[in-house]
Amino acid sequence: KLLSCSSFLFSTRNRQREIECGLKLCNMGKQSNGIHDNNVKLPINGKANGPSYNSLSKNITVIGYDHNEAVKHQSKTSDKMAFLAAFAAILGVINFGFVLEYVAPAIPQLMEDYMGTLRLDGNSSALFGSFALLGALIGSFFGGHLVDNYGRQSSIILASVPSSIGWLAIMYAQSVTTLYLGRILTGISVGIASVSCSVYFAEIAPAAKRGMFGSFFQIGVTTGATIGAAIGMLVPWSYLAVAGQVIATMMALCMMFMPETPRWLIANGFEKLASDTLRWLRGSNANICYELEEIKHLRNPENVGYSELFAPTVRRQFIVSMTLNALQQLTGINPVMFYCTYIFERAGFDNSDMVNLIAAASQLIASIFGYYLAGRFGRVRLLITGSIIMSLSCFTFGLYFQLLNTASVNPSWLALVSVFAFFMAFNCVWGSLPYLVMSEILPSRIRGKAAGICTGIGWSAGFLVSYGFLPLSESISIQGTFWVISGFNFLGALFVFYFVPETRGKTLEEIEVFFDSKKVISRATEV
Repeated sequence: KLLSCSSFLFSTRNRQREIECGLKLCNMGKQSNGIHDNNVKLPINGKANGPSYNSLSKNITVIGYDHNEAVKHQSKTSDKMAFLAAFAAILGVINFGFVLEYVAPAIPQLMEDYMGTLRLDGNSSALFGSFALLGALIGSFFGGHLVDNYGRQSSIILASVPSSIGWLAIMYAQSVTTLYLGRILTGISVGIASVSCSVYFAEIAPAAKRGMFGSFFQIGVTTGATIGAAIGMLVPWSYLAVAGQVIATMMALCMMFMPETPRWLIANGFEKLASDTLRWLRGSNANICYELEEIKHLRNPENVGYSELFAPTVRRQFIVSMTLNALQQLTGINPVMFYCTYIFERAGFDNSDMVNLIAAASQLIASIFGYYLAGRFGRVRLLITGSIIMSLSCFTFGLYFQLLNTASVNPSWLALVSVFAFFMAFNCVWGSLPYLVMSEILPSRIRGKAAGICTGIGWSAGFLVSYGFLPLSESISIQGTFWVISGFNFLGALFVFYFVPETRGKTLEEIEVFFDSKKVISRATEV
């Protein structure tokens, strides 16, 4: 019966019946040590009719055809649809980057005397820049709830609502308070997107290319920043807000045509839809049998609470994710982006808007380069290297201001090299990998809630760093501030070296089993 079913499976006449038969046979594997159901009768020699071979997850027994045919069959997986879904979701993080970049060209205009009731002073400009991070803190907690209860795709769509309202508030603002409100609302959309987009990228990606998919996050952020810097040179601050409104609308429209992730669908009982979605993501000729069964095995239908975050099997992943998100903000990227124009004016550059555009474009190039790095090197090695480069860059940038203020020399090349090296290191590595590692190591049953809290902690750190940047610069000097940030980056390298596990090349389910030794993935029998 097995052999006749095997030959039927590879018939191309009826793909739907092939899937159903394959899924039934997938249930035969009982343990990861290769022991199969006793009801399956093996030949007298105790071996199956086909050979066994090794995969990332131990032994898979192939029944009815040889190893070369198995490899050939598995190689038919196509990533085109997964990339299409990722490109639609990337609009969520383009909006993210645009919101953060908006203040760089807008603040100098809003500080002019002719702005009247909308004029910002030093303190109000710091609040205007930082309120987006306060909104992101609020949005990240909402995002964790939305991702778990309404799905990853729906959360990205819903993120467009506060963004659209916020941009309208900024466009038609009649007071500074309305400007603050608009920044908080657009920040809420950033918080929701930071949770939902990172989880969406991780869950639709094939295991071998999850690093590349994770780098889409930072590519989207830097694309949004570059768009904001370029348009900001051409139009006033109010018209720049119109561009933000367009991006938010496009984000919602595109995601309406994209699927929900198979992991969320299975966790919520939509198994048939999950199978169809996984088939769409992997291609019509892909063998999704094992991946589907692996997801089903580790699902948890029970509604888990926040107390689960401190369970022994989750605590380590939660602390690592939370610390990585905080360290990401403590690198100093947001104050450098927010006050890029201000910093280069202090450094003596006349056309600081052009320098700001070049800085944003360099970040985009670095993010694209990071896309290739993420697929070829481990997460830990990249994070440590990025931290060391950023630490040295902040130190030399502080040294530039020290020379400028005390030795009366202006080595402008040192400022440019320091800032661009910082942007390159951050966007290649630290811009996307903390979110990727968080989405990888957090268990699926608690991923939304935990990711919301972790990103919330990160945005809290970001708000404190961004709001405190200018006051701290006035208190201990701007060079002293950059030397403090340099120290945080060095601490980040130490933390990653001692506490962050390597996850490259593993499925999300294999990573979950790695942290929870009590769990065992049932081995599917490929036919």
